[in-house]
Amino acid sequence: MMAATRAFGAYFSCMLAASAASSLVAASDYPSRPVRLVVASGPGGSTDNLARVLGERLAQGIKQPVVYDNRPGAGGMIAGDVAAKASPDGHTLLFSTSAAIAVSVSLYQRVPYDPVKDFAPVVLVATQPYMLIAHPASVFSVKELIAAAKANPGQISFAHTGAGTGTHLAGEFFMKSAQVKLLSVPYKSIGQSMTAVLSGETQLTFTSVFTAWTQARTGRAKALAVTGKTRSPAAPQVPTMAEAGLPNYVAGNWYGILAPAGTPGAIVQSLNRQANAILNRADVMELLIKQGFEPAGGSSEEFGRFIRAEIKEYAALIRSAGIKVQ
Repeated sequence: MMAATRAFGAYFSCMLAASAASSLVAASDYPSRPVRLVVASGPGGSTDNLARVLGERLAQGIKQPVVYDNRPGAGGMIAGDVAAKASPDGHTLLFSTSAAIAVSVSLYQRVPYDPVKDFAPVVLVATQPYMLIAHPASVFSVKELIAAAKANPGQISFAHTGAGTGTHLAGEFFMKSAQVKLLSVPYKSIGQSMTAVLSGETQLTFTSVFTAWTQARTGRAKALAVTGKTRSPAAPQVPTMAEAGLPNYVAGNWYGILAPAGTPGAIVQSLNRQANAILNRADVMELLIKQGFEPAGGSSEEFGRFIRAEIKEYAALIRSAGIKVQ
């Protein structure tokens, strides 16, 4: 029995060594052709722009072209499905937002992939906090908003871009955290929801710092708070939600690169190193901050833990708000 156990142990050790050697060989030959980056949005939007900032510089590092495969729709699930089913050799990667990875699994009844089991996290590229803005004639601070909402349940309206979107979930999280009831008003686009606030059709909206601050600086809207853990470098004079009177409130979008599950670890780590080097470049950091992003980076393991935590938090929020999208 002991001999058999030792024999199995030796066999298992050999298999691990062979697997590690195979991974290193794969990494040394990588990439052998252009890398396809499946982008969970259409061309020209903020997600696509960020993907191209990374992709153009990644191509220089890996000395192969990066080909952009834009697959918008279904909250990013179309792109996620394409990438999850691709060959796990590092030549197909997913550039995703939080919607396709952290939100969809709780929002939709059918998701064609498992966001944890079907992907190998590569790197968290950036976060994008929102800014809460109000019509200038409504409220002037978060504390005033909370007081007014408690005095008039369901009477203060917030515009968003549809059920289950980031701007909607930010509003739902606000209601849960502040223990108030707002009137949820969906619009088809960020532009429409912003116009609703500027015209006074609705009182509030959560939107990107870049979009909101452009209007707030002109006086057409009042900036109440940003939803990140720290103040935004793009609008440092605007307080965080915690500073404005709502502790433990953090919300926003995030962007990351993932590979299909089974991609050799050495390739994942090589891509992670390349991406971190890009994100640490002063010119890239300045460019992203101007566009309302906050550069992230970190290890692939940290990104994996971050994803699992985000899935859990969004599941609790979506469940408590009773949100479902068919």
